[in-house]
Amino acid sequence: MTTRFNNWLLNAGILVSLVIAVALFYAFFIRITTVAPDPHRFDNPGNLLGDIIQVNVLNATGEDDLAQQMMEYLREQGFDVVGTDNYPKVFLEKSVILDRIGNMDAAQQVALAIGLPISAITQEVRPEYFVDATIVVGKDYGMIHPWYIDVADDREDVDVVVPDSSN
Repeated sequence: MTTRFNNWLLNAGILVSLVIAVALFYAFFIRITTVAPDPHRFDNPGNLLGDIIQVNVLNATGEDDLAQQMMEYLREQGFDVVGTDNYPKVFLEKSVILDRIGNMDAAQQVALAIGLPISAITQEVRPEYFVDATIVVGKDYGMIHPWYIDVADDREDVDVVVPDSSN
């Protein structure tokens, strides 16, 4: 009887070890095959200070605290978020990234970090802003990081919606 119990215990231990090994292998595989954003600048055409990509975040949704949440997420990813604010007087249906110094590499790293496609980047050079890029969080914020787990692949053009001025 004890031999049968010992065999069962040994088999259960082997099974648990096998499950743990498979989980570790899967985590390792995902880690080495997933492209991670790099918050370091490759180029600095705006002569900004430091090596870290600097961004500001604007909230164009009308929802409270989204820019703050995005700032915390980007800082965890290693980016330098220099400010947050509301987008002036309009709401956007789709989130966008504005390239502020003509450094597409930096804007692409920001897009990768929040799960936006490259097509969501618009070049709007404003060197007086002293940031590499501006993230404008739109009403589709549920489809980007930090609010969405998977990277979204397909996006359409950005639609601007003017809010009702009666409020």
